[in-house]
Amino acid sequence: MRDGKNRQSLLLPILIPVAALAVIALALFGFSRVLLAVSHNAATVVALVAAAGIVAVAAWVASRQRVTGATLFSMVAAVTGIAMVAGGLAVVASPLEHEEEGGGGEVVVALAAPEGAVTDGFSTDELSVPSDEPFTIAFDNADPAVQHNAVIFDGPDEGSPPLFTGEVVTGPAEVDYAVEAVPEGEYFFHCEVHPTTMTGTMTAAPGGDGGEGGVTVVAAALEFDTDTIELPPDAPATVTLDNQDAGQQHNIAIYADDSLAESLFVGDLVTGPASIPYDIPPLATGEYYFQCDVHPTMSGTVVVAGDGGGGDGGGDGGAEEPPEEPPEEPPDGGGSEGTATASIAAEGTAFDTNALTWPAGSDVTLTFDNRDPADVTGQHNVSIYEGDTSVFTGELVSGPATVDYTIPPMEVGTYEFRCDVHPEMLGTVEVT
Repeated sequence: MRDGKNRQSLLLPILIPVAALAVIALALFGFSRVLLAVSHNAATVVALVAAAGIVAVAAWVASRQRVTGATLFSMVAAVTGIAMVAGGLAVVASPLEHEEEGGGGEVVVALAAPEGAVTDGFSTDELSVPSDEPFTIAFDNADPAVQHNAVIFDGPDEGSPPLFTGEVVTGPAEVDYAVEAVPEGEYFFHCEVHPTTMTGTMTAAPGGDGGEGGVTVVAAALEFDTDTIELPPDAPATVTLDNQDAGQQHNIAIYADDSLAESLFVGDLVTGPASIPYDIPPLATGEYYFQCDVHPTMSGTVVVAGDGGGGDGGGDGGAEEPPEEPPEEPPDGGGSEGTATASIAAEGTAFDTNALTWPAGSDVTLTFDNRDPADVTGQHNVSIYEGDTSVFTGELVSGPATVDYTIPPMEVGTYEFRCDVHPEMLGTVEVT
């Protein structure tokens, strides 16, 4: 009997503090979840209130002449109660604070900080928003372990007073900035963490991106969230691609039809999760085909509708942008009508040549041999550009496979060719 009492007297001094520490740890963990779920200001106030309460309880315990187990238990219970009550008040009060900060409207403008934004800047240096109505900036920080935000200034440069300061977030993370209505005009924005390299201009005008042409397309689970994009006729438009597929490359490319023979716009590839705005050139009234060049099964129809003409072959239609035609006069270099041939291979994520040549004014059959297995390097293609303008976009090929591209006649000059999936695979086309 005496041994049992001795054992109990030895265990109690160990079990009591261990149990107390366990209860405190659980309370602190729950309290930390609450603080992370509320705004910064609310979390600061709640933490200070809880700390003051804990100090008061500890001072009361210390003032007692004799500290017993019951006293320690009361202290633990009081600390837990203070933490939970303060956390509950924060959860109740925080939505009210967010409502006061709010002001974001139905118009959503995408702004991203892609990987490498510290040196390369935001995904765009131009934003268009509606004037005199609230809007939301969907900010996507895709830069891993790097902090970014967006600050809007009430003027065209950073010398103007700040108008809106977005929460700083560590990437990868997304946050919606609710911005109150601003008058028509130009505004400057930057990242306050990297104010010299991450800058841009925001234009507020009636309609803004909320008017015709402001479209967001979401890519998730290797599917677009829509198979129809509606754009205004004969006017520039903005289409924002929100790529939510982590580690996957997507883009939006627009073609005259699903034969892909004539490309009207080819958007840059973006690796998810990230967003990118595309500036679409004016398109005539009609219907066109769009797809992701990396995953052609992700596709749909671009509908350009308006009062100015019919669709296929009618009215203004697609005749405003005729395909390139060979020059009437024989160009320098002796090009003549007919068909020329060329070949190129891809192996080890590299082309076997960085120089191609063929005569001007001739159709060209380019044989492309993709020797890279699809499960190792993915897909390849050959596309031709004149500066930033797409001249020809070859179909993506999963290797090992061979395909013949039919390239329309080109004028004399120097062009660049590359793989759209692996832009480091590139070279030069000399048309003579």
